[in-house]
Amino acid sequence: MRFALEDSSDDESISSLDYSISSDDEADLTPSRNPRSTLGRNILSAYETSEDELNSEDEVNLGLDDEWDIVKTKAREGPSWREKREKVVKKDIKGKGVARSKITSTLSYKVFTPKKNIPISSKSEDLTDEREDQYDLWLKTADQEAWRDGQKQATERRGQIRSIASNARARLQSQEQDRLAKEAEELRMMMEGMTMKLHKEGEELERQFKEREKKLWDDIDAAIKEVERREADLAAATMAAVQRQKAEEEARRAQAEKLALAHKAEEDRKAREQAEKEKQAQIAKEQEERRQLAEKEQEEVQAKVAAEKDRAGGEWRTWVEKQRWMKINVIEPVKGDRSTKTSLRAGMRLMTRGLGQVVNTQESIVRVTNDLHAILIEQLPAPPSPASPVILNEDIPKTYAYLLSHLSKALIKQAESEVNAKADAAFPLARIVFGLILRGHAALGEVLFARFVKKCPWVVPYYPSRQTNQSREEYEKSTGRGSDESLAEYISRMAGICTLYFAILQTPLSSLIPTTSVQPPTPTQLETLIVPPLRFPSAWTWLALALKDTFPVLPPIAHLISTWIEIVAHEAVNRYGKGQMGKIWEAIEREGLGEGKIKGDSEAARQRLKLVLEKWRRGEVEVPKGRVWE
Repeated sequence: MRFALEDSSDDESISSLDYSISSDDEADLTPSRNPRSTLGRNILSAYETSEDELNSEDEVNLGLDDEWDIVKTKAREGPSWREKREKVVKKDIKGKGVARSKITSTLSYKVFTPKKNIPISSKSEDLTDEREDQYDLWLKTADQEAWRDGQKQATERRGQIRSIASNARARLQSQEQDRLAKEAEELRMMMEGMTMKLHKEGEELERQFKEREKKLWDDIDAAIKEVERREADLAAATMAAVQRQKAEEEARRAQAEKLALAHKAEEDRKAREQAEKEKQAQIAKEQEERRQLAEKEQEEVQAKVAAEKDRAGGEWRTWVEKQRWMKINVIEPVKGDRSTKTSLRAGMRLMTRGLGQVVNTQESIVRVTNDLHAILIEQLPAPPSPASPVILNEDIPKTYAYLLSHLSKALIKQAESEVNAKADAAFPLARIVFGLILRGHAALGEVLFARFVKKCPWVVPYYPSRQTNQSREEYEKSTGRGSDESLAEYISRMAGICTLYFAILQTPLSSLIPTTSVQPPTPTQLETLIVPPLRFPSAWTWLALALKDTFPVLPPIAHLISTWIEIVAHEAVNRYGKGQMGKIWEAIEREGLGEGKIKGDSEAARQRLKLVLEKWRRGEVEVPKGRVWE
């Protein structure tokens, strides 16, 4: 780049240079649009370059180190650093007044007027040298200023780049947090779905289990109903057969009577002819009868000896004899005396009415007990007490004993009817029995139990066997069964009487003693007042005998054991403990039901016993309804 004229001898060429600035006052900092020199063109190019081209993020390399670089968007053939410097200088001139003086001083050149006495060539050379020195100084100064401005711009660009990098990292972190939050939300929704699925599966399993349990119980109920229906049909068929047989027997009896009448005349005629023969036959017959009577007496002695070995049989016969004594010495004499029986009839009606109207409240039970006590003491010379009770013996007043027998009979009637239909009706009757005994009527216990044995040998328990030459009616009467009574009716009636007996055994005396209005009995007096069959240990004896030898195979046993558990088991557990009674339940369930030793009269009776045992085995101990009075 040259600033001198091509022809040094031409003075006008020196003054023809376009410096763009003529003076300080009239300085125009806008570069000429047609500069002649290369420097001018570079300054113009830098001036026209937009500053936004250097601020774009596309031109910045996002490095995390201190290095930085500005990528030019133009071709590498663009302006040089001097042109950029001139551009920066121009921008500074526009922005600040101070910079204007600098650029003016930088771009101002002195115009030398050639002297006339100096040769043109010499003056031209000197002027050229002086201008070259100024130009080199200007270049050096421009380079320094451009380096300082470049450092300043680099610092500013480095800060911008770091700010852009921080913003970029912040955006990346925000995106990463959004992605993690989205994944956490998806995981939460997935866990909620799994929880809902498990909950629905659990509800479905519970519903299926309830359906299976309901179906099982429905099948059990259907089986029980079917068995009951079959048993009822069988009982009806048996009853029809018995009635048909009875009708046939009556027809044969009538036919026999008719034939007897027809032959009576013939027999009368032949009787006289055969008188002698009959006399001889009579003698032979008497001899035969004496022989048969001796054999019968011997068989009875042997049977009695065998029965003595059997505890239940011996006890049964003892109470049967006591009932027979009552019949011979008390009942028949009073019935034979019409006036005496008439005088007792009013009291007997009051007894029957009071037992029929009693309810399971303390007030009702105490009131009825006092009424019965008042009726009984009318037949005694002095009211009894625990210290001087009335004992059943030869000296007892017959009218008093007759009323005790009637009272016992009325209690059994209530057991056969009301107690058989509603088991909790037995508890107030049992409290009345002990209420009278605690008032001194000790004979009531013996009379009542003797009538129990007569009407229901299962209270011992004992089932008598048929004796030789014993008629069917007599045998069934000894077992407590009616002549026209079906097996189901017989078992139901026996269960009602046993329910009353079991209720008496488990009745607590502690709640009755304060209501007697007499001196409480001592333990020794209680032993005199209460006979052994009415004491609680007899409940254990009864269960032991019922499960012994051949008793379990008898039809009523399954029903009676179920009744014993429902009435007595609660008190038995309190006295003997759950462990001891648990062994009994296990033995009944394993050997009695599992091995088929307890037959029962029907499958329904076996199922009832099984359900009762399962309830106790699970520990569901329940106080019998009615055991506690209101």
